[in-house]
Amino acid sequence: MNYSIQTEKAILSVTVFTDKIIRITYGKDPSGTVKHDSIMVNADPKALPNVAVTASETDGELVVSTSQVKVTVDKHSLAVRFERPDGTLLSREFGADLQEYEMYRNVGGSTETRQTVDGFRVTVQNGEREFLRTSNHGKLNLAFSEDEELFGLGSHEEGYHGLKGRFVPLYQENMRIALPYLVSTKGYAYLFDCSSLMTFDATDRRHGRLWFDSVEALDYYFIVGDDFDDVCRGYRTITGITPMLPKWAVGYIQSRERYVSQDHILETAEEYRRIGTPVDCIVQDWQIWPENLWGFKRFDPTRYPDPKGMMDKLHNMNIHMLLSIWPNPQGGSEDQRELGAAGKLLGDNATYNAFDPEARAIYWRQARDNIFNYGVDGWWCDASEPFDAVWGGEERPPMPERMTVSTGEFKKYLDDGIINAYSLFHAMGIYEGQRQTTDQKRVINLTRSGFPGQHRYGTIVWSGDVSATWETLRKQISIAQNYIACGEAYWNADIGGFFVKQWYQWFGDGDYPDGKDDLGYRELYTRWLQFAGFTPFMRSHGTDTPREVWQFGERGTMFRDAIEAGIALRYRLAPYFYSINAAVTFEGTMPITALALAYPNDRIARRISGQYLYGHEFLVCPVTHPMYYTAGSVEVVKPDRNIDVYLPEGGWYDFHTEAYYEGGRHVRIPCTIDRIPLFVRAGSIVPTSPVMSYVDADPDAVCEVRIYAGADGRFTLYNDAGDGYGYEKGEYTAVTITYDDATGTISETTEGTDEFRRNTVYRVIKFR
Repeated sequence: MNYSIQTEKAILSVTVFTDKIIRITYGKDPSGTVKHDSIMVNADPKALPNVAVTASETDGELVVSTSQVKVTVDKHSLAVRFERPDGTLLSREFGADLQEYEMYRNVGGSTETRQTVDGFRVTVQNGEREFLRTSNHGKLNLAFSEDEELFGLGSHEEGYHGLKGRFVPLYQENMRIALPYLVSTKGYAYLFDCSSLMTFDATDRRHGRLWFDSVEALDYYFIVGDDFDDVCRGYRTITGITPMLPKWAVGYIQSRERYVSQDHILETAEEYRRIGTPVDCIVQDWQIWPENLWGFKRFDPTRYPDPKGMMDKLHNMNIHMLLSIWPNPQGGSEDQRELGAAGKLLGDNATYNAFDPEARAIYWRQARDNIFNYGVDGWWCDASEPFDAVWGGEERPPMPERMTVSTGEFKKYLDDGIINAYSLFHAMGIYEGQRQTTDQKRVINLTRSGFPGQHRYGTIVWSGDVSATWETLRKQISIAQNYIACGEAYWNADIGGFFVKQWYQWFGDGDYPDGKDDLGYRELYTRWLQFAGFTPFMRSHGTDTPREVWQFGERGTMFRDAIEAGIALRYRLAPYFYSINAAVTFEGTMPITALALAYPNDRIARRISGQYLYGHEFLVCPVTHPMYYTAGSVEVVKPDRNIDVYLPEGGWYDFHTEAYYEGGRHVRIPCTIDRIPLFVRAGSIVPTSPVMSYVDADPDAVCEVRIYAGADGRFTLYNDAGDGYGYEKGEYTAVTITYDDATGTISETTEGTDEFRRNTVYRVIKFR
């Protein structure tokens, strides 16, 4: 249902999607609609259930109400207020504005190819400015309550906890992912349908001033929910379902920059199987191609003489491979020539035009015929921004300059209005191409950039080429919470940091010139790996120093044993992690929740940045400071090997000792190197399995289901074939386990088929 108000200045339209989702459009089009189709929102309001709506109008106001939200529009200023049905204020916006401007694009000019740490880059110089079209700069002001905190806006290297008091530029580059989505502890979210550069300024904490570089209209969705999970379900309603990742993706992923040959890959895989440390995937980083053919989707025959044989050997060891591909073929390769001849390269004559469906089809065919058909299991779509003009130099440019230079490079080749959306279309081409090729292998795409709705295409993002410091590790914890708060579930970071040493350029800022031989680095790496074990994708990667487990000492030494214990814990909890992934797909809930969003009325929880919930069960408390060694293998003087943890309300169990604590307070616990501080909420139901060399090595192994007494509990234990898309046809087993604490009764209900039912035993853990 649509309601509109027109003034001399603009037209404001209110569209009811569901009883909890309202679309607001502020524009100048007499029809009151946005002229272009949304690329982030794929829901058709006509296909959604009918909603009971009441509307009333006076000389001063238009009021549109559902059973869950009331929208009031001032007919003179077009300011909008959102309330719950009982009148509780959720949010209000005011001061919307559109200013027309002329858009120009670069044409012609000479190209300059330069080698950077981030690969070969082509830049166009001395081109002409050509008029493209007219568009609008947009402005929107939001007012915030004193007692709320805000999260979201993507993955940003600054590692902000809450967003009030912050200035956040929204554009894409290495270490920066722009998601124009804002979620509040008051149980609402804004999704801004804009794919241009944006800025968010809440430095005075009371207001959020949003600037949109290029929009046809100010177009956003207001989502209200009973809690954070409910808000996430609303996001899923309008942006689509996140498909299941393959089961092996919950295992340990080994990578480095880089494995240089087929033999190098196979030797690494064989050593993991020889020593028995679990691993499910090895990642082949860049430069598989013949020399000087950057981004060519071919294996160099001198280093990879038998790609099919390599993949067969890996698969015989039950090890999978992700392989790096790039959007910018260069060097006159066959891929570049084919795309160029078809007119499917952008203005740099190096980057394929992912916005063009024919270009996506060509790119996929090249990847399919020359990589996928050998048996490669998934993709690492690197540099999916894909332009980065500031990745170089000894001094880091200040933010305003950096933003201007970086986005200016995008605007040489792309319409201002779409510069943030390249990765979504790139991922779409890979996903749709693989789905058309086979339904037996799930799409998995590790990629460096993201955009709302990209989750539909089997993507996992990472936080970019970060450096090995304790400060960076602390920031990753906040980055994970903000990114996943946006309703995009799958995020990870390079375990140990990408840059371990100090480089001559600004971004290479690691603290450990001796790499893995530095005991200080070994400690940082261990704690980072423990944190990564409670992120959606546990992947080791980086340059400067190797990352395989045997690089960190012999068995029986402190850090080697702790690293192996962290990997083993991931595998003990593999049934749990896979069930959480299923909840992402089937329910739309997120794997990680900031404490502030889980406990919005807890003032202490609102300030906690270094802890978070995984699922509804685990309180994860990563260690983010050295307790044994600092850089240079220097021992910590008078170390304090305890950690302060805040336990929110309710009962909590120490996962490792099963000691019980009442919540609503801080506790201080010992923290040895081999354990990440980890608590389980009373009422939790947690499935575990024996540690195996790869996920589901023994599908008939008994799954122990631990029930933590002290509150009622509910958990859905999910299982399926582990790969392929049979689950979309009901080929899965979902056992919902319910625990009644008063009676100690355990009950089950099953959805799907019994074909994938696990062998389970129950163990009830009670506080003493």
